[in-house]
Amino acid sequence: MPLIDKLLQSKVAPMLLACLGILLVIALVLGSSEPRAQAFINIRDTVEVAMDDLFQGPVEIGSADLSSLNRISVRDIVVKDPLDDTVVLLEVDELILRYSIIGLVVHMNSVEKAIQEIVLRNPRLFIQTEGNGRWNISRLFKKQSGSDGSTLDLLIRVEKGRTELVGSNLGIGTIAIGLDGALNVAGSALKLEQTAIGVFGSEFEAYGSLDQGNVDLTLKGSKIDLANVTACFPQTKETVIRGKATMEVRAGGTLANPLLDGMISMGPGSLEFPSYDNLEYSIDGLEAFFRYTEQALEITKLEIAQREARFQARGVIDVKGNMRLDVIAQAFDLAENLRFIESYGIAGQANLAGVLSGTVLHPDFQGELHIAKGSLWGQSYDELRGHIALDLKDVQVTGCNIRKGRSIYAIAGSMGFEPVPEMDITVQSSGGRAEDVLAVLRIPGDLVGRVDGTLEFRGNKDDLVTKGKIHMTEGRFQEQLFDSATAEFVMDAKQVRITQGRIGLGGGTLAFSGATQSDGVLLLDIQAQDILADRFLLLKDVADTLQGRLDLTGTASLKGTLAKPWLRLRLATDEISGETLATEVTEVDVLLNGRQIVVNGKEIRPLAPRPN
Repeated sequence: MPLIDKLLQSKVAPMLLACLGILLVIALVLGSSEPRAQAFINIRDTVEVAMDDLFQGPVEIGSADLSSLNRISVRDIVVKDPLDDTVVLLEVDELILRYSIIGLVVHMNSVEKAIQEIVLRNPRLFIQTEGNGRWNISRLFKKQSGSDGSTLDLLIRVEKGRTELVGSNLGIGTIAIGLDGALNVAGSALKLEQTAIGVFGSEFEAYGSLDQGNVDLTLKGSKIDLANVTACFPQTKETVIRGKATMEVRAGGTLANPLLDGMISMGPGSLEFPSYDNLEYSIDGLEAFFRYTEQALEITKLEIAQREARFQARGVIDVKGNMRLDVIAQAFDLAENLRFIESYGIAGQANLAGVLSGTVLHPDFQGELHIAKGSLWGQSYDELRGHIALDLKDVQVTGCNIRKGRSIYAIAGSMGFEPVPEMDITVQSSGGRAEDVLAVLRIPGDLVGRVDGTLEFRGNKDDLVTKGKIHMTEGRFQEQLFDSATAEFVMDAKQVRITQGRIGLGGGTLAFSGATQSDGVLLLDIQAQDILADRFLLLKDVADTLQGRLDLTGTASLKGTLAKPWLRLRLATDEISGETLATEVTEVDVLLNGRQIVVNGKEIRPLAPRPN
């Protein structure tokens, strides 16, 4: 065992240390022939020597004081770039040097080796990347190494530090960073140890290193306000996420071309879109995994929970906000989340799968839609399936089928979302129901039966044109049964035009055509062939007079509604089938007012009300 070690472990050790301390004090007071020791007596000279050993570039100091035997306070420090003394790398309000008295004696020729810790109070670092991919801060500290070539570590404690990161390839300009905690200078590397970083309006715990422009940092934060983070990036600034989240980010690559991999987990909160009159949606939870590189945000997983609904997405958003996300949504409440569709009476929980593109301000979704137990134009249905293309202006529908019971309605076209929404929709009915069609047209009335055919809707609610070409079977209007009916018609806000219509009744036919007149009455020309009077309820009470099959011509005037119709028939028999032809024309005047029948001026009977 060396002699010194034996002495230190012996009983004389305290006495020996006391003597060394006395000798050190005497040496400090009386001076020494060693230039470094003489410099230490002059505090400012000592500080300038230490600063010259610590920093590469020129250093300006304001004042220096010996706070205690092992502590020196240096104020108003400015460190400049060794390559350009007009560029400032570091400003410090106060720098504290803590050193070892014994170390000072042992390393009399290397004062910096006696320094145990450096404390920077209110430092301001100006970090900038350069064309070669390195960063200017790599020229701040000198490479510390011993005579044996080993690297010396230097501990720097930062209090309320501020850093400006200029020129990073994140697409967000200069990044302001707050620093509190321990930094370790090991050779050319700057290591973070238990350091608190304030960035993007949030506080993180950080550890890792910066070395020769390379980045290897991990940031962890809890109770992060995501609204502060998303507001800083062009990809997310139009979307405000409110809520307290846990966030972890791993930074790699270089400062010039950083690579960020991160995870976010958040409980209850909200999604807000300020550009849309502060549109806001409450959510129950959010989880996301992302990568940020080359000014693009890659979302490897995003899942949002909203009660029983789940929204999942993955894809890329570039620095201009252009996005391409693969989206899957389950139990997505249409009426609650897409309020601009409410004018169409659309409701239901939808399953969606497709691609969301465009930007947040101008989104565009294309994909497949499935809804069970929903409604359209206020009418319920059992199932809807089809392909849609949706943006803020309209929804384009192709290959969409709606099933209600045994009926199938194929829908194609577009529905607009402007203040006065325009539509251009074609509905093809297969085994549909007349009552459903009347409900969509908002026409009340007791008309039932199977409907096959096509309806076209064009215009807006105030100027809507409806074209129809339909075929009915097994029909009934009030108590009047008929075998079949066909009609081609056009309806708008001013007029109804029936180009041709035909009703099959008891083996005969009733053809009609006409249009609405200026007084609002629908005037129809009627021609009947082989009609049995007792099968035509309006003529049933004159069946004894008009026997057999009839050929009739005349007119019908219709006004009111199908629920409360006012109908006047003026018919004349052209022929009465039998052994002889009629020598005089028989005229019949029939009036239907609601459910009351009047024939030739004589009230006959009311039609029995239909059971509910």
